[in-house]
Amino acid sequence: MQLLRLIFRQVLTRVRHREVKRELWEKELNGTLRPPAPIELRERSAKLIQKVLRAYFELKRKKLEDCKRDELLGLRLCGGQDLLLKQDEENYRTELYNQYSEEWKISRNNMKQQFLKRRSEALKEDYRDYIRAWFQQWFNQVQYIHGIPKPNEGGIATILREEVLSPTEWVDEHKKYLEEKITNKNKTATQKKYEKLEAKREKMMQKKEELMKKKMEADFLKKLKKNPNLHPGYDYPPSKKTEHVIKAIEHYKKDWDAYDSTNAVEIKVKSVKELDIDHACMEAKLEILSVVDEEMRRELKILRRALKTDYENEGEKMPEDIKKSSKRRERKRKRKAIDKKIIAEKIEDLAIRGFVKEYPLIKFEDFMGDPNFVGEDLRCQYKQAFPHHGDIRRIWWDRCREMAHGFHKILLVGPKGSGKTRLVHVMASVNDAVLFVIDPENLPAEFLTAVYLQQLVNSIATCAKAVQPSVIYIKHVQRLFYAKVPAEEQDMDLDLLKRYFTKILFKKINKTDKVTIIGSCIDPWTTKSKNMFKQFQSVVLLPHTSYSVVLKLLQNWVISNSVIPKDLNINSLAYMLQGYNFGYLKDALNNFLTAERIVRIAAYGLYPQEIYDYIIQDDNQSVAEYEKYLKWYTEKTTWGIREKKHLEEQKEFQDLVKKFAEKDKKKKPKVISSVSTPNSVSSVNNSK
Repeated sequence: MQLLRLIFRQVLTRVRHREVKRELWEKELNGTLRPPAPIELRERSAKLIQKVLRAYFELKRKKLEDCKRDELLGLRLCGGQDLLLKQDEENYRTELYNQYSEEWKISRNNMKQQFLKRRSEALKEDYRDYIRAWFQQWFNQVQYIHGIPKPNEGGIATILREEVLSPTEWVDEHKKYLEEKITNKNKTATQKKYEKLEAKREKMMQKKEELMKKKMEADFLKKLKKNPNLHPGYDYPPSKKTEHVIKAIEHYKKDWDAYDSTNAVEIKVKSVKELDIDHACMEAKLEILSVVDEEMRRELKILRRALKTDYENEGEKMPEDIKKSSKRRERKRKRKAIDKKIIAEKIEDLAIRGFVKEYPLIKFEDFMGDPNFVGEDLRCQYKQAFPHHGDIRRIWWDRCREMAHGFHKILLVGPKGSGKTRLVHVMASVNDAVLFVIDPENLPAEFLTAVYLQQLVNSIATCAKAVQPSVIYIKHVQRLFYAKVPAEEQDMDLDLLKRYFTKILFKKINKTDKVTIIGSCIDPWTTKSKNMFKQFQSVVLLPHTSYSVVLKLLQNWVISNSVIPKDLNINSLAYMLQGYNFGYLKDALNNFLTAERIVRIAAYGLYPQEIYDYIIQDDNQSVAEYEKYLKWYTEKTTWGIREKKHLEEQKEFQDLVKKFAEKDKKKKPKVISSVSTPNSVSSVNNSK
């Protein structure tokens, strides 16, 4: 497209140049052409034109460089950005990736089949010979044949890797096993129970002693830390969670160190053939091992029968296998058989009444914003640092992952339009869950009876458990935990709603159910916080609308609307609009583009002042008083109280350090003359 424009421009300039040349030629023939200007004037005008043009193009180049730099930094948009081309490139890359992945699966499957055709029979014979030789070794050394480990314990692979006990080790273990069996045989059932109880008590006592020691050490360290001269420093214990990460990194290094180089060009296209061959061989060998495992188990049964008959003929008893003590499996409660037709009818009824909602598919990236880059510096200065939108995305990722592990309850606190519903949609989209929405404001006052609420809670709980994973979203939770009920809401029985929507609903869901209940709270300072935290242990405070969030919103608005000029100064506008609710800003920007304004923008352009004036003059504008939320979080929530206490202790310690430093300065150091002067030496000699 740009090439066509360039060609079209060149053709037009040539045509225009030809026309001007012809006009001058005609005037010259007719004698109407003006005489040429003097050479001095021409040179002066040429220099002036050159100076102006050079200054103009220098400014233009600088403007383009600044624009490209700001675009790379994400500060503003330039005029040449084409969103459709970028989307086409992304779609092409995804299609190419899907094509390559399908080809990779087919090629790996072909490798596996070829390997099985060439080597399957030979490998089967090798494995059979190895296991038979292992049987022979056991029989020659111990006159007994050890059993093959179970498939869940590794099967034949453990024998090939030599992870099974050797015959001599097994003899020692077998002797200990028989001795324990004889001692336990003489004991009664009550004695065994008493020993188990004693062992449990000893373990409990040991745990209590360890906890007491840790507590005493923590108290002692706390006292030491108050004295700067005796401060022991900080010792961070090794994390158990990082062990798996370290193992994964080591495994990655082992496999990919040879390929992670600039010279390895062949691995940058499609897939790594060597690794595919290794993986295909591994899968083929595992299939062969499973077949050989079944055959060898049959042979082992025949050999053991023959060995047993030999022992019986000689009048001896065949050695027993060492029985491993298996842990008791918890009995799973048998769930009642659920009729699918009844569940379908209930879900349909809930959908008609508006309790089952269809939600848009939203990604984590749609919850826009950057992390708190200054947080660490603020904490070093003993100031409280709250998470921003980027940090909330990380926290919410953990909450979405926890949904697969069972029942969870989360409380989202933030002003209206701060993104609570968006986060709920993100969780439902990521886990492909069914969304149930309960809003006390939309419940009709006529049906607020115990019978209606009981039927509603029962149907929501049964449907949520039947179609799990599912998300139950309870809006305006503050209404259920009011410290003082407002006059306009005294007609509603809020205690009845609280009883059914929190206590009874929560009891109906088991710990193992993949159900997450999310409550949203707008005015937390009007509630009884302790009662609310008993029902919702996990609290997430949503951040205020920062500069980066508004900037990203404005960038998306400019890109999605081609009428708006790309060089609009959105930086200053984002600075002025920070603090307004995200939902309100999104609606206000969409409502700003009326038909009249679109025509005016096309004719006269657009300035940031027009958008700012529109938002200021809007009656529906809402600026959140975010200081109230921060005050409530630090005074009421457990993590807020802990952080506040920690910062106070750090400030006290800093003051103590300053006091100790001042005391050290006041103390005058004693000067001791270690070097003797010549006069003193002579006086000593005279005395002698």
